[in-house]
Amino acid sequence: MIVTALFSLILLFSIKGLLKRFKGVEILVLGLFNSFLCQHINFKIFSAYDRLSVNVEVIPRVISYLHYGLFLPLLLMWVLYSFRSKIPAFYQWMMALLWIGIDVVSKYILLQTEVLISKTPGWYPIIDVCITAGILLLSFVFMLRFSLIMKKELVFID
Repeated sequence: MIVTALFSLILLFSIKGLLKRFKGVEILVLGLFNSFLCQHINFKIFSAYDRLSVNVEVIPRVISYLHYGLFLPLLLMWVLYSFRSKIPAFYQWMMALLWIGIDVVSKYILLQTEVLISKTPGWYPIIDVCITAGILLLSFVFMLRFSLIMKKELVFID
């Protein structure tokens, strides 16, 4: 729990760096959207399938809220930041793959520490890779659409 909280605090302080490529309202809306995606796609939509669920105790639930509600969405903001920057596409895709890898490895660690519970006989990481790639794609499309809407409404001008 301490490690997740520490990384989340570090990422919260790094939000100021996101202002180089995003407007304040974009950071807020994208952060909320990413948090919604990371929490609900992982645990609400797929909870009916008994694939992964959060342990009902207090500490595991807090860890999962910090991890899927704050840590992963803020990391995803940095991936989106890389897609907005002028770095080569190879590095942008490497950051996206790194984010997917962090999500899958963290699920494995959370399963081993019994923060997450799997009621199936085995855990198949390829399912989580597909889910995480879907979250990344939805977030990227939302970022592009939201930016276009804000430009059309003349909320901010580039």
